[in-house]
Amino acid sequence: FSITELVKDIEISPKMFAHTYKADDEEVFSEEETEQLMLYLTTHPDIINLGIVLLYCTGMRVGELVTVKCSEIHGGIISIRRTESRFKDENGKEVYRVLEHPKTDAGNRDVIVPKDYLWALYAIHRLNPNGEYLMMKNGSRIRTYTVRKRLHNICEELHIRPKSPHKIRKTYGSILLDNNVDTPLIIQQMGHTNILCTEKHYHRNRKNMERKAEIFSNVPEFQKNM
Repeated sequence: FSITELVKDIEISPKMFAHTYKADDEEVFSEEETEQLMLYLTTHPDIINLGIVLLYCTGMRVGELVTVKCSEIHGGIISIRRTESRFKDENGKEVYRVLEHPKTDAGNRDVIVPKDYLWALYAIHRLNPNGEYLMMKNGSRIRTYTVRKRLHNICEELHIRPKSPHKIRKTYGSILLDNNVDTPLIIQQMGHTNILCTEKHYHRNRKNMERKAEIFSNVPEFQKNM
């Protein structure tokens, strides 16, 4: 038995070590896209669209949003205590199940809804006054795939590059970092274990080229007095 020969026989694809680059417009909604998206959502206020609004203003994971119970909402505070899991059964059929715990230990948290977005939370309650879960339609809990499909369709209608609900979460993280929100608050609101995770995986540029040029041009050291 030769370790050397064994290693030689192993076929390793170069793709295993290739770095996958994703442009900012793949990872977050730009400032212009956010404005378009929010205008559409707020002028078409059904439960799913309002749920997407909550994703935008709280940074919740979509699996957390669709498993929040109405009893876990107190004013502008939403307690995150569970998430949705997706798997395939023995017949290959996709099954969606509520897990009685969040994705990570840090995910067990209380999320704050900004006061100017409390209207979205109240509007969902009016549309679903007696539901066990916040996100329910016709007596059934809304699944994550329904939210994903809706967001994809809206993006196509608005001629925006289609993105998943997780990209809204990345957009939210970028907004917090761009506005210099206190680090412990970001960690708690996002449900991360440390700020490095947020900075490395969630911070992207959302400004267009004109706005970036304006920012650089306004740096005092780059301004020449003629």
